[in-house]
Amino acid sequence: MPKNNKINVSIEFKPCSKIWLVKGEEYAFGGGIAGILSAIRKTGSIKGASVLLKESYRYVWGRIQKTEEVLGVKLIETTVGGQSKSRAQLTEFAERLLNPYIKFEATINKQVNKAFLQMLNEIKRGGNKK
Repeated sequence: MPKNNKINVSIEFKPCSKIWLVKGEEYAFGGGIAGILSAIRKTGSIKGASVLLKESYRYVWGRIQKTEEVLGVKLIETTVGGQSKSRAQLTEFAERLLNPYIKFEATINKQVNKAFLQMLNEIKRGGNKK
């Protein structure tokens, strides 16, 4: 194919990526637990977070416990009873981790999308032939 010919390609796919943090070789933190912590921050409870996320309470609580175990630090503080609707809140560590992680993940996703668009443009131009 001549180099000057552009291909009009309509590609019906998009990039997907997942980013997570590991401690040693073990999953430590990623989008799932970030979503759980965000939901707890919003609802003030593990039960409220599980409803918001459409997950079981047991699943949400299990993810929190596993992450705390791997990180070696508490992510939420809970209170039992009382009149307050807020029975779970993020620890200082969780608060300090959550927003920077969310920004980091968004930055990575923007870069992935940018690289994907560059790849599509290269495909349309005919690619780099070696």
